[in-house]
Amino acid sequence: MVDMRHCFKRNGQILRKESKEGPVLIDPYRRTLIQLNPTALEIWQLVDGTRSVMEIIEAMRDVFEADEEVLRKDIAGFLEDMMKREMIR
Repeated sequence: MVDMRHCFKRNGQILRKESKEGPVLIDPYRRTLIQLNPTALEIWQLVDGTRSVMEIIEAMRDVFEADEEVLRKDIAGFLEDMMKREMIR
């Protein structure tokens, strides 16, 4: 479960590159590549160590016209996946 007050920080070893299919995250040490859709890319860019999860949700609400509960669920799911992959702390 993601704490809405937590300010996640990206793992400095993760690389963000552009591919033919769009933006990807690369973990060179685990040899992992993750394709990002526009929503995931926006979340990734907002994870800067200064914004809480709630602030990210608020920023996303301004960009995407979506229900707050849907945003909360989607963003928490993305962040949980990134934590499991040790791409954020």
